[in-house]
Amino acid sequence: MAKASGGVSALARAVRILDAFHEGVRDLTATQVAERAGMPLSTVHRLLGDLVDLGLLERQGDRGYRIGLRLWELAVRTPGALGIREIARPFLLQAHAAIGQSVQLGILQGTDVLYLERLSAPSSVVNFVVIGGRLPWYATSSGLVLAAYEESETRAALLASSRPVHAFEPALSSAQLQKVLLDIRRRGHMTTPGYIHPDATSVAVPIKGVLGGTVAAISAIVPTASPREARVLEVLLPTSAAITRALRRTYGGRYAPA
Repeated sequence: MAKASGGVSALARAVRILDAFHEGVRDLTATQVAERAGMPLSTVHRLLGDLVDLGLLERQGDRGYRIGLRLWELAVRTPGALGIREIARPFLLQAHAAIGQSVQLGILQGTDVLYLERLSAPSSVVNFVVIGGRLPWYATSSGLVLAAYEESETRAALLASSRPVHAFEPALSSAQLQKVLLDIRRRGHMTTPGYIHPDATSVAVPIKGVLGGTVAAISAIVPTASPREARVLEVLLPTSAAITRALRRTYGGRYAPA
């Protein structure tokens, strides 16, 4: 792989440019990309041209650039996270219809929850999650559920990581968070009232994978004024179990003993 100045490969620099288009960003000018990627404008101009030629970015005239359809086409071929999304989606649609509020699917990526799916409606309570977007693990019900069921080393690393206040979540010590995670394992779910927005409460449950570990979480965003937690869990828990069975039907044979 050819190296750029400073020993950084052209591929690594291209990824930095793509990373500039994080959640909530639609169009960026070349100057904005350069600022976000921390790269010289001349270098960014050259790489933007290559990415446009490959279809990974699209040029929007005077408005700048945006993520191209080719990037999505490549992403949906993965059998991993997006495979979970495709398997879970029919069950999420049923849960969404039953609850009548936003329902979403997330996985743990580093210290963030990466959201693979979100189903909503015009009458749903406020929800800032977007598909492909991220939120800190400690500020979301899904993130806390995922952390609770992680292996001890990963859980310890999450508890030791920096946790700047993101929105309205309580500022808990590592010891306090450890107790929260233990309680989640005991109860099998987590509710976070007003963590992201005062009007919105999130209820999450884990999804188990083929080998028994937790691979994802599903959550419902409901009004804080009337969360109806018990009713939401009556929908989410069977939904989680159904997705787990579907994952095992799809991938189970690959892990059967020889």
